[in-house]
Amino acid sequence: MPDLAEMELYCLEARGLIARAEDAVHAMVENGACEGHRLMAAQGLTAIRHLNRIIELHRHRLAFEALPNAVGLPVAPRRSWFFALRQRLTPGGPALETRA
Repeated sequence: MPDLAEMELYCLEARGLIARAEDAVHAMVENGACEGHRLMAAQGLTAIRHLNRIIELHRHRLAFEALPNAVGLPVAPRRSWFFALRQRLTPGGPALETRA
């Protein structure tokens, strides 16, 4: 498992790869490459950006865990469909409202 310093290097490398891929895609567009080649280059760029997001999320998690008094991330309480149904069917609610 890489540590935080290694993750910083991975993030730096990923940003460099993204910059090179963006330059390559831009050059292909300017040079009039066919649509298939531009599509493959754009898909490659999208894949690299996705990997960069994964690396960044992992780096943020490691940075959070390195804090001296880190606690778990807050989790929203789960709400079921029954709760929403019960709210709509209360007397005076919009579903049971009668007009006079």
